[in-house]
Amino acid sequence: MTGAAGQPLRSLLFAPGNEPRKVDRVASFGADAVILDLEDAVPDADKVATRGLVRAALPALGAPVVAVRVNGFATRLTAGDVAAVVAPGLDAVVLPKAETAEDVRALDALVAEAEGRGGVAAGHVGILPLVETARGLLRAAEIAAASPRVVTLVFGSGDYTRDLELPSLRWSAGGAELSYARARLVVDARAADRARPIDGPYLAVRDGDGFGADARAAAALGFQGKLCIHPSQVAAANRVFSPDPDEVAFCRRVVEEFRAAVARGSASIAVDGVFVDYPIAAKAERIVRDALHLAARDAAAARRSG
Repeated sequence: MTGAAGQPLRSLLFAPGNEPRKVDRVASFGADAVILDLEDAVPDADKVATRGLVRAALPALGAPVVAVRVNGFATRLTAGDVAAVVAPGLDAVVLPKAETAEDVRALDALVAEAEGRGGVAAGHVGILPLVETARGLLRAAEIAAASPRVVTLVFGSGDYTRDLELPSLRWSAGGAELSYARARLVVDARAADRARPIDGPYLAVRDGDGFGADARAAAALGFQGKLCIHPSQVAAANRVFSPDPDEVAFCRRVVEEFRAAVARGSASIAVDGVFVDYPIAAKAERIVRDALHLAARDAAAARRSG
């Protein structure tokens, strides 16, 4: 997937593919990526007919990254979904219920075939596997490493809590029930040399405080962003998953003072009492770089909406 080019995806906003009004507006809310849905948000009777609507909408969306969630292999709709939607304007395919490396490799083959037929550059379309079952979680490292197309792992927290048969539709503030799965997905994604994973949705769409707490818990563990199921969640996700301005200012000082120290012949210093050597300085540079990328992205989104 070339659309993100290494930049964090803080917010990925869903729109049901069978609702043209929502599809037409989904890119106007400032999300870093949009996902047109062919799966759970579309009635079973409408899934096949929705393929054409989604394909027709792709070129005009204008979002930084455009993805489509296809139906999982158990439905026997996956191949038809991929053949229909891999076309110019598509950056990634979201695969639900990813449970094995074979699932990812099978999708890779379908996408490659569709790229060849659809006039899309070979290798352009990425894969975002949704890990949303206990079985998938146990194989997350294999899933992440199964194909070069895998951008990162995505946590399907709603289905995961269903699979675990947790006794509530809602989870606690901060998502203690999800901590093990979240921590494992961060480690498995990075061990496979993938980008930091993307957290799942927060289902209580009118609970802004709860969304913020849930997003902060995921960000603290190392997630780069969050699936959003309502436009009102986008701004909060972008804020939570952006580097803190005070931290960015501190990192700039770290970078500058470390470079000056190296020029003097020293590669270990303290900045405001924080030890800095080459690895810490490199981390500070990455935080500053991410902040610059995200500020430019937000400015471009503001120009589009204005």
